[in-house]
Amino acid sequence: MNNTFLPTTRQEIQRQGWTQADILLVTGDAYVDHPSFGAALIGRWLTHHGFKVAILAQPDWHSVDDFRSLGSPRLFWAITSGCIDSKLNTYASMGNKRCEDAYSPGGKLGLRPDRPLVVYSERARQAYKGVPIVLGGMEASLRRLVHYDYISDKLQRSVLADAKADLLVHGMGESAILEIARRLDAGEALNDLHNIPGTAYRVIKGATVPDDAVELPPREVLEADNTKFMDFQLAYQKQATPSGRAVVQDQGPGLVVVNPPAEPLTEKQLDTLYALPFTRTWHPKYDKLGGIPALKPVQFSLTTHRGCFGGCSFCAIYFHQGKQIASRSMGSIISELDHIAKHTQFHGTVEDIGGPTANMYGMACTQAATCKRMSCLYPSPCAKLPSHDAVIKMLNRVLQWRKAQKKKTHVFVASGIRHDLALQSPDYIRLLAKHFVGGHLKVAPEHICPHVLDMMQKPRNETFEAFEEKFVEASRRAGKQQYLVPYFISSHPGSSPEDAERLTEYLVKRQWRPRQVQDFVPAPLALATAMYVSGRSPKKKAIHIPRGRGEKRLQMALLQYYDKRNYKAINEYLSPRNKHKLLARIRNLQTDAPVKNSNTKRHSSPKRKRRE
Repeated sequence: MNNTFLPTTRQEIQRQGWTQADILLVTGDAYVDHPSFGAALIGRWLTHHGFKVAILAQPDWHSVDDFRSLGSPRLFWAITSGCIDSKLNTYASMGNKRCEDAYSPGGKLGLRPDRPLVVYSERARQAYKGVPIVLGGMEASLRRLVHYDYISDKLQRSVLADAKADLLVHGMGESAILEIARRLDAGEALNDLHNIPGTAYRVIKGATVPDDAVELPPREVLEADNTKFMDFQLAYQKQATPSGRAVVQDQGPGLVVVNPPAEPLTEKQLDTLYALPFTRTWHPKYDKLGGIPALKPVQFSLTTHRGCFGGCSFCAIYFHQGKQIASRSMGSIISELDHIAKHTQFHGTVEDIGGPTANMYGMACTQAATCKRMSCLYPSPCAKLPSHDAVIKMLNRVLQWRKAQKKKTHVFVASGIRHDLALQSPDYIRLLAKHFVGGHLKVAPEHICPHVLDMMQKPRNETFEAFEEKFVEASRRAGKQQYLVPYFISSHPGSSPEDAERLTEYLVKRQWRPRQVQDFVPAPLALATAMYVSGRSPKKKAIHIPRGRGEKRLQMALLQYYDKRNYKAINEYLSPRNKHKLLARIRNLQTDAPVKNSNTKRHSSPKRKRRE
């Protein structure tokens, strides 16, 4: 295939010499032909394997016309809401609508419906009756079962049941979607496709439930007793590995069966996938509309691996990418760097090279598929963890590539690293600090209170401080003055205002003004969301849950103590507690500079300009 975009109109389909597309891929995002955008990744993957794929990006859902504009797909509709969950894309943590949609041209709002998977599926059925509908992407993956929706503040059915689709693909999706395409192309019936790993289906029209399926608590039970939501979470968590069993859950009405996740792609498959001819740009039709804001920070980034075994309770990567690490070969990584360097828009900086956690490259554990630990690092690092040898070797090879370039080139590690894991390798810290940090390195201590960190499944603050000491020393030895940019979370389950106050005291003592504060958002399927819904820890003990806007705003204000606009709320909380010395120190450290909304994006420190 040549280096062009996938067809997006009937005319473009005809110019390919096709009478119709095999698969119509409908996405709630604008069409960006980059490997960080799922629709492009799946579209290129299916095309590479011989299928004719067309893209229907951000169709007008108010009528059926756009869904008929490309003709009927020969095999099936593939429908995704986009790169992130549509609710998280549209709403901030307290329910306020965001002021920009980074995945739409010019950041324009209103180009996707509130529930894209449901609405798009309905329009697809109206357009061409009888054509199978397959859901996929992040939203489908995380809403595969009964889940909590923080905007409606209710438990909702599986999106598969609400959309009345034929199949749902969860996880990264390449293996499952290709298997579906091949088997439908071979003439198999939909009911014959119910044994594909990484998929879910509704029990209708002759479909059966596997004999060994694990029955999860039904929606009615979870609605009647929210404390059972933690039981449901832990029961599914045990099966959410490739070696697990299928699960079945009554959605009230209707049954949904979710098969175990698919095995991660092999090194060879990942190399093939990332070698496909992505243009790394948005479709030309958006040139005069302001482009797609979400592309800019990742356009010249590079994914080295998938998966994360950190097991942070507020993160849903465990349920989407899995904890098994799947890495590309060094040859594949260097080849993509060569491709980036030749790009007409490349100006010499690779913004990020890494994965969900940058220092897990090459750390594939032979027992990861069967191990029942959600985290290989919490409460203590597993003795069987691989070393940093592979990531050190890879970064050294990237360093050689960088030095061989004719023009000055930078390669940064901008994605987060696990500082507790990095502590196991002083050589990695030295290499990172000397060659791959552009003045600032993102890390995620998240909090300082031990019991809150336990709820987050994160290491103690002493571990963060030990890493900080080693990073600063490594930077000094490299002749560089560099800083850590720490992430913090406010209002996490288990965190009280008193805990936020303790964190504020720590920040004031160090004169840190963190812009990297994120108000907790209960994302579907995350363990912390089960805590939020049930009011229980994973050990079934009652914990404090910050729920109301008042407390959430207070915790955020305490962590952003330096903003004068927060002083009134902080004063009203601290004065009755006789914290006058703390208030005086806060007053001295406050600034007139406005603080951007941390619920929409994590912003860098105002004192230090980022170089990424």
